[in-house]
Amino acid sequence: MMNIEKFGMGVFYIHDFLSPQECARHIGEGEAIGYTAAGLTTSEGDRINRDYRTNDRIIYDNAALADQLYQRASPVLPPLQGDWTLSGFNERFRFYRYQGEQFFSAHKDGSYARSEAEESFLTFLIYLNDDFTGGHTDFAWESITPRAGSALVFPHRQMHQGSALQSGTKYVLRTDVMYHAPAGYAPEGEVC
Repeated sequence: MMNIEKFGMGVFYIHDFLSPQECARHIGEGEAIGYTAAGLTTSEGDRINRDYRTNDRIIYDNAALADQLYQRASPVLPPLQGDWTLSGFNERFRFYRYQGEQFFSAHKDGSYARSEAEESFLTFLIYLNDDFTGGHTDFAWESITPRAGSALVFPHRQMHQGSALQSGTKYVLRTDVMYHAPAGYAPEGEVC
């Protein structure tokens, strides 16, 4: 049984979600692919703003990994978001690497829409290591200390920040929790 720690406002930890060996494998995969400066996604595409976000990132699609991790996590994920039903993980992963004093200022995560009837509501962050100082994930009411192998789950709409690293290198693997619209759903402004 998975060990869950709740922080309120829909934010919770799944402790020991990945083994130390799985974490090491993902860190190695990310380093082998190679990181680039992380941009901010805007209506005009990705933009680099080093005053707001300084970490590095890889965008990586892996449907098999999404399915594997979803099967492991699904027993403890919220089955509903309103009347939308849990459907899986986004196959688009983001590897994040923080070095030096890198940070990600306060923000809300964007939603991913696979179609008009399927979109993400929750962020799923897996901390791949914890041999660093600083680098907490901060919400207005709680500062979360990263723990290697643990997954932090929270609603996209929750304002949060990745605080500045003080020493070492921090690695994170992120995806999104997807939900499917109820039968008869019509996007706002449309009639079925």
